[in-house]
Amino acid sequence: MKSTRIPRLFLLFTLVLAGTGIALHNRASFLVPAPVPAQEQDEPMGQASISVSVDMVTLQVLVTDNKGNALTGLKPENFTIYEDNVKQEIKSFSPVDANITVVMLVEYSNNIQYFIDEVWNAMYGFANTLRPGDWAAVIGYDMNTRIMCDFTQNRQELYKALRQFMYPSFWESNLSDALIETLDRTQELEGKVAVLLISTGLDTFSRHTYDDALRKCKEANASVYAIGLGQHFRIRADAAGVISQEENLDLLMGDNRLKSFADLTGGAAYFPRFPTELPAIFNNISQLLRSQYSIAYVSSNTKKDGKYRKIKVDVKTDLTDNKGKPLKLKVVTRKGYYAREL
Repeated sequence: MKSTRIPRLFLLFTLVLAGTGIALHNRASFLVPAPVPAQEQDEPMGQASISVSVDMVTLQVLVTDNKGNALTGLKPENFTIYEDNVKQEIKSFSPVDANITVVMLVEYSNNIQYFIDEVWNAMYGFANTLRPGDWAAVIGYDMNTRIMCDFTQNRQELYKALRQFMYPSFWESNLSDALIETLDRTQELEGKVAVLLISTGLDTFSRHTYDDALRKCKEANASVYAIGLGQHFRIRADAAGVISQEENLDLLMGDNRLKSFADLTGGAAYFPRFPTELPAIFNNISQLLRSQYSIAYVSSNTKKDGKYRKIKVDVKTDLTDNKGKPLKLKVVTRKGYYAREL
């Protein structure tokens, strides 16, 4: 849905905040990064490094017990992969604690100017969870999509890119376009790949539709972890009576977009109401990413028909609960992909 109501909501609520003396920008709240030595390795492996087959299907698989605790130490023989109910042969297996590759996809339109601190704190907060062997890139979007920093292991280069997010210029947000472009760029990267989507979920200017973005998520190599912006802002706007039912519907639809993108790619969506929630969220995302198994297979179905193929991953272990019964496991991964067409 293309909406012109949201800018009016943000402008109205600015007056409410001004009347209460609440500071809109608190730059002192930034998470100040510690200096990190500049040390780079080769860039993350992509299309040129794939030697098995261009039909390789890569899955990021998280396995937890019924309490949400991640299971580590599993082996390839613990996993069985089915594509359209046909068993597949595992060709590549990367265990827990492998390095990760992350693209921070950040909304930077005027839709976020009144809670811009959330954007800064989210970017710096997640950057501080990265380890020396991790790769990270930064992409910003409003009505355009711009690569602010290509993949790097140099933390200072990353912080330099984050400091470019200073003054939004456009009201429009092309979320679907930006996400599709980002997922295209990560499609043939190997290993554990994730997109950290920091966004309101609003889309006002995309050439691609929401359905296009959902389709891309279904075939994506990367898991999307979404941080929904402006939750505290919306609570105060609702209490102040400056948000209509239509405007609230737009915002709820934005939340739903983020949830759908995360669900289809085997990621997760978070909607923090207060800045104090961010550290726990980032620690959780970091733990989830580092607890995933990266598993790849070459489809036994060689047809280039462009059809959607469902994926199912079964995990079997000898683990038992405190009653001696087989441990109930939850497996989180992408739900399928679209086969390439001739």
